[in-house]
Amino acid sequence: MKALTATVAVALSSLSVSVCASQFSCDGQTLTSIMKVREQVKSHATPNQSPTYWVEGIVTKTTSSLYKGFFFQDSVGDNNPNTSDGIFAYTSSKGIDGLAVGDKVCVEAKAKQFYGMTQLTVKPGHIENKGLAPQPIRATDIVVGSTESLSQAMDRYQGMLVRIAPESDLRITRNFGFDFSSRRNNMVLSHQSPLIKPTQLFVAETEQVAKQVEANTNNQLYIDTDQYPANGVIPYFPGFDAQQGYLRIGDRVENLQGVIAYSYGKHRLLPTNTVSPSDFVHINDRTSAPQVITDSNLKVASFNVLNFFTSHSDIGGSLNPTCKDQADADAAKGCNRGAKTAAEFELQRTKIVNALTAMDADIIGIMEMENNGFGKNSAIQNLVDELNLHFNDSSDHYQFVEINDKDKNKGQFFGSDAIMVAMLYRPSKVTPIKDAQVIRMPSQHMSATNAKGESVKIDAYQRDTLLQQFAINGAKKKSQLTIVVNHLKSKGSGCYEDWLNEQKDKNYQNIQGNCNDFRVSAAMVLADKLKTMSGDVLVMGDMNAYGMEDPIRVLTQYKPKQYQRKIMSASGTFIGDQSLHPEGIAASKGLGLVNLATKWHGADSYSYSYDGELGSLDHALASRSLLKKVRGIEDWHINSVENSLFEYSSKYSGDLVKSTGPYSASDHDPVIINFAYPMAKASFQITFVNDSNQPLYPVFNSYYWDSTKPWLMTGQQRRYTKKDKFLKHIGIKNGDKVSLSVLASGVYDVPCSDVPVELHGKLKAIYDGKTCRIEHF
Repeated sequence: MKALTATVAVALSSLSVSVCASQFSCDGQTLTSIMKVREQVKSHATPNQSPTYWVEGIVTKTTSSLYKGFFFQDSVGDNNPNTSDGIFAYTSSKGIDGLAVGDKVCVEAKAKQFYGMTQLTVKPGHIENKGLAPQPIRATDIVVGSTESLSQAMDRYQGMLVRIAPESDLRITRNFGFDFSSRRNNMVLSHQSPLIKPTQLFVAETEQVAKQVEANTNNQLYIDTDQYPANGVIPYFPGFDAQQGYLRIGDRVENLQGVIAYSYGKHRLLPTNTVSPSDFVHINDRTSAPQVITDSNLKVASFNVLNFFTSHSDIGGSLNPTCKDQADADAAKGCNRGAKTAAEFELQRTKIVNALTAMDADIIGIMEMENNGFGKNSAIQNLVDELNLHFNDSSDHYQFVEINDKDKNKGQFFGSDAIMVAMLYRPSKVTPIKDAQVIRMPSQHMSATNAKGESVKIDAYQRDTLLQQFAINGAKKKSQLTIVVNHLKSKGSGCYEDWLNEQKDKNYQNIQGNCNDFRVSAAMVLADKLKTMSGDVLVMGDMNAYGMEDPIRVLTQYKPKQYQRKIMSASGTFIGDQSLHPEGIAASKGLGLVNLATKWHGADSYSYSYDGELGSLDHALASRSLLKKVRGIEDWHINSVENSLFEYSSKYSGDLVKSTGPYSASDHDPVIINFAYPMAKASFQITFVNDSNQPLYPVFNSYYWDSTKPWLMTGQQRRYTKKDKFLKHIGIKNGDKVSLSVLASGVYDVPCSDVPVELHGKLKAIYDGKTCRIEHF
């Protein structure tokens, strides 16, 4: 293959000439080119048929950990883009002593296919180092043909020194992180765009999913390192940092060079140079806030806050119901799933609050809030107190929804899990209608006998759902919105159906993840409850199911007659002590909610990344009546495409410096939905209340005091509306931002607040003799 660009830096070393040179020489032997060796290996029926080869080339990289040996390449190549000019020579880690990049070597070796990689196995001591070659190998630009996959292209480059050029169009599909297969930290690239979860796009167990799985499998290139890097360090990217040197999924990678290897079933590029922040082109860069929708008047959001816990003794919060005692909450693997130090918690809270502040939503559904009550030392009170400090105007402040005492576990908790769902709202924008409702989610209890005759007991649980109805302040009569916040069973859990299938087939793997049937049971319970609800309904939260997986289909547009495979619920399920489904049942027609993200942005919308594939676990599902009011929806990509090393925990990040910005505040993106509700005719009402023992005059805009009316005496109130002659005289109308104050005893000017009068409907300015406060009603 013809070498193209970017000369490899030649490492000069006093050890360029191996001590083996005097003991072994290729002189007098018939040399076989690397290209010919590779061709013959492909034709070998078994490795034992391989003859001994004498092969010459120039070293491009030495390795001693992930691979033990060196990569070398023919000095000329064959100018054939369909064949590789390079190969790996296995020597053991000691066999590379004295070798350096740029050395010309000759080896005696056997050739074979080793777990998908063509390699030479060099006899001990049978390496002749001829010293530094006159011309080093130049890296070849990667080109992926229009009719081939990335994997097929890498087969052509296997063993060669290559460069990722802008035209290679390789994008980050998995950020630098832990690879379970090789138990190493690495990054994954794909061609042209990041990979999408197959079940985000297509119904499970269909031909389309099988094709997408194959396409994704063949569109991966791992960027690996021979040595294990230190925590928080990317060896080939020394400029890695939270502010300027960040990596986002979807970024195009340029100018990285390395050799192409194959192991653990994947092609891998082992870098031979370093790159800078400018070599990562942000195709969809960070935004400081979600998009602004100008024609909306209500904003609702959903946010998984990545285990917001306060129960550690350094933080001082109450214990959750899974804690044995404070020592359990402080233990490394105890009942506290969140921050383990005050510093970690401070960073986590700052990042989350900065994200929530930028979102500026009027109602917020939250997942992974510690379930440690609703008192002053609870996690939810801690978050609300801190969040409200970021809004100077009290009309922007939040309260949280608290469930009834009768619905609380042990009189204080929302269920029995360590985490719960929660809901925040602005009283200035919406008013709760009646009390919040708890929708009890199913549990599963099954006994069985395995193949060995052993008794097995499986108990699985789900977090309960929170439902609250709101009236929209200022909207036309009968305008109400039902918010339903969920966090269904995780894909990594264990349920009966998974155990049963694994008993039948040890290689069984459900592409929808573990507990899929159990999540279907939850979706059925939710659907049955919502069938009784009238008006606008928004179901949101972390459903732990991608866009076309069974639980979402149960809540949206599932039509049983259209599909050969039926959607089934789990067996052995209960609601409390009441049996739900002793045996799994088939789902009926879907509830008919509309998936807003896929409707607005297409099937490939996403809020989460797992194992190098993007998809939506966080959903906003709307009733038909609510759909008419939607003006926009955004998965604000501050987390799913960012690097988890910048999250609050320091466990795997070493000395890496974090930022307090919203990026990597969690592992899930927040979902923000904008609505436009028809509002009543613009009006306002301002009431001054004298709770002092002094007479006073109301004052507007720090200058206009209302002397057209008598003093406002102790205990008296005075109401102003848009029809008031005095307000008309001074020019105050709907939409104005008005400064309110009082003139006490005709002497003391006491400020109340600056308020936009049309947004709040009704408010009171109350003077108590010392201060003036604003209340909305």
